[in-house]
Formats: sequence, C-alpha cells, structure tokens
Amino acid sequence: MRNNPEQLFAFLQSMGGAIWKADVNMQHLSFVSDHKICILGFLPEKWKENPDFWESRIHPSDLEMVARYRRLSDSPGKIYCFEYRMISADQSIKWVKDWVALINEEEEAPYLFGVMTDTTLLKRLTEMEELEKSILLLDIKTSLRELLTSYLLGLEDMFPQMKCSIMKIKNEHLYDGLAPSLPETYLAAIENQPIGENVGSCGASAALKKQVIVTDIATDPKWIDYREVSLAHGLRACWSNPIISTEGEVMATLALYYSEPKSPSEDEIQVMERATSFLQVILENRQKTEIISDSNLLMLQSQELAHFGNWRWDIAHNIVIWSPALYSIYGLDESTFKATFEGYLELLHPDDRLRVKGIIENLMNTGEDADFEERIIRPTGEVRYLRSWAKLKKDQNGEILGMIGACLDNTEKVKSIASIELQNQQFRDIAWLQSHVVRAPLARIMGLVNLIKNIPTHEIQESDLLDHLLSSANELDDKIRAIAQKTQLADGDEG
Repeated sequence: MRNNPEQLFAFLQSMGGAIWKADVNMQHLSFVSDHKICILGFLPEKWKENPDFWESRIHPSDLEMVARYRRLSDSPGKIYCFEYRMISADQSIKWVKDWVALINEEEEAPYLFGVMTDTTLLKRLTEMEELEKSILLLDIKTSLRELLTSYLLGLEDMFPQMKCSIMKIKNEHLYDGLAPSLPETYLAAIENQPIGENVGSCGASAALKKQVIVTDIATDPKWIDYREVSLAHGLRACWSNPIISTEGEVMATLALYYSEPKSPSEDEIQVMERATSFLQVILENRQKTEIISDSNLLMLQSQELAHFGNWRWDIAHNIVIWSPALYSIYGLDESTFKATFEGYLELLHPDDRLRVKGIIENLMNTGEDADFEERIIRPTGEVRYLRSWAKLKKDQNGEILGMIGACLDNTEKVKSIASIELQNQQFRDIAWLQSHVVRAPLARIMGLVNLIKNIPTHEIQESDLLDHLLSSANELDDKIRAIAQKTQLADGDEG
C-alpha cells in the first residue's frame, strides 16, 4: 500500500516541537530543527555530527526505545508515539514525546520522520500529583517528620541531582532541619541560626518572605558567612521558598540544593512552587490537627473531672454516640454497650422513665430545648442523679436531623443536699427537745426547790421531796443525753 508523505509531513508538523529526519536505524540524523535546542540544549550540528548522539542521550532506564524505533522499518505509513527520558546538556532529565512515521518514497531510501516535544513539565506535575496522593494516603498516625521525609525523598527521585531540605522557623530562627540527603554535620551547622537577608538562601527567604535563588554559593553575598561550611559539604547552588501560612506567618522554608552552580529550569520552578503550596497545606493541617487534638484531650479530661458527658443522637438511624465521660457516668463499658434511645430509657430509674420519655417527645414536637433531672441505675445497682440538657438539630428546611445533649452527674451534690437537710432536721429536733422536752423535768425540779425553800421542813416529808427531786433530775439527765447523741449524729461524729 502506497503512503502519502505529504499528509504525514503535514500531520507531524502540526504537532509542534522539534522536527527531525533520520535513517531507519536512528544512527544518522540528516535534519534537526532549532527547536531541539530548547529541549536538550544542544545545537542541531551536535545531533547530526555524531552517529550515536541520539542514543547516547537516552536515559539508561529507557534504552529499550532504541529497538522500538528500529522495528518501525517494518511498519510504513503509520504514526507512532513514544515517550521516554533524555539527558540534557546540563545533565538534568527531560521527558520527551516523539511522534514518528516511516516514510517510504520511490526516489529515496526509507527514512524516519518525527516531531519531538518537551513534556517534562506535564510529566513532573503528573508525578507531583501522584506523590501528593501517596503522602495524603499515609496513616494519620504517621509522624510529621516521617511524612515530610517521604515527600522530600519523592521530590529527589524526580530530580536525582537535587537535595531537598525543610527548615522550620521559630522566634525568627532556623531550627529542626529535615533533609534526608544532606549531611547531618551541615544541618547541625545551620541549626538555630537567625534569619536575615544574608543568612544563606533559607534565612533570606524567611526574612524577605519571598523566593531566593542562589545559583552559585561561592560568589553570592547571601552566603558570605556560611559559604565555607556549604562548600565543604559540596553544596554549590541553593534555591529557597518560604512556606507562609494563611495568616501570613513564615512557618518553614523549602530549599533545593545542587552540587554544581545552577539556575532553575521552568519545570523546576513549577515543581518548587507546587511543593511549597503542598507543604503549606500539610504543615497548617498538622498544626490545626494538633490544636484540635489538644483541645479534645483537654475537653475529655475536663468532662471526666467534672463528671460531665455529652451525646449525639441520629434519630433517623437511631444511632447514639456518647463521649467517654458519659460511659463513665453510667458505669458502662464502651466496647460492650451500644447506645440507643431505647437502651437509654432502660437505664433510667423506673419512676423517672415515663416522665423523661415525655420530655423528649415534647422536645421533638415543639423544638424547645429541654432541661431536666433524672435518675439512672448503674449495672451495680447504684442510683446516680443527673442534670440533663437536650437540643433538637434541624436542616435549613426544618427537617429534624437529630438531637444533641449533655448531662452532669449531680449525685454527690444531691447527696450533700440530702445530708444537709437531714442535719438541719436533726438540729430542728434538738431545738425542739431543748425548748419542749427539757423544760418539763427542769420545771419540776425548779418547783420542788422552791417548795423546799418556802415550806417548813416539819410540814412535809423530806424523803418524798428528795425522791421527786431525784426522779426529775434523772429524767433531765436522760433528755440531755438524748440531745447530746442527736448533736453527735448531726455533726457526723460516730464516736
């Protein structure tokens, strides 16, 4: 079947990029357009003068592409697309996409015609997206340091010549440096250094709140005080971005190091910007997670100390969620007891069950918040006194979503009030005894004393008077003893 070279040429050229022409073995490139300079940084003559040049620039892991190109000699008239990595003039890795066709014309030998485009940036961003997904899927229990280390190693896999670091900022100082591929001695040398315009790339970016690109550490004034330690560890270029929170605070810096003087390419700038944005999200989320976690811990501790618990009721599915403190109040095990509304009613004191059920039903009918007291019976049989609150939750259309509430264990307070009331009653009893019971024998004693005083002894029997007096005194003593015992009980004295 005869192919149409003109149509193939038109189609391939419409793809844009660097146009090339080569023999079917890809050993001799007879034509290379100037666009090749933009891709790998070599002049067209370099591509044409060396028969093995194209193959020599292919990444070692993608050398199987050579055989695939050479097999095209059996497939005239078709267009193929290959994507692989090549090594540019500055030794960086470039991804290229090559549309290739075998041209078979009668007047000359078959040859390969293609258009090569630079897909590095797109490939990098795709790789970044996959890396970010893998980091976000890490277990929530993964420490921040482990998470950041995994991310930096992922970036370094994309750029094998690059070494990444993150320096946190605290009190305008660099601290807690994290860099999986930098020497520990270097990180120790810059630990706790103050930020400033001439404190290396990281110190300057943190102080200026903007990107700082140092292409040659040996000559840049920002590194004048840190040049010696950097060069001693083979670090010659450093680009740094500040990681700034949504509140405008510099939380950390991201730095990319190279062992040779180097300016960033377009894809490296794009990756750096995206990495900075991703790290901002990670650091801020972890900060907020820690704040929420600490707040929840304090709340749970406060609930436990105050004997205060809360609950949520999904009415549609009859799912009730209790706070840990609530399980403690009810004396139940969270792992074995499944909270439901019916289960809650069963835990109420039988004398309170209908009343509390009516309160909840009224709340659902009227939507008015409820504030009530109730008694529960623990599995041990102990009765506890609770003060409870409940509130209905509705959506924007007024449909009931559920109910939330809380309860306070008032048992000790109720017992204390009952004890005080009992004590007050005992004191009232004592006062009554003092004012009524004691007065009768005391009045008799006083009457007998007055009789003895005013009547001559020969007119009365002295022994009878003494008997009456002794009897009244004994009665008075008994009353006083009874009052003393009640007083001891009221004071809580068991002795």
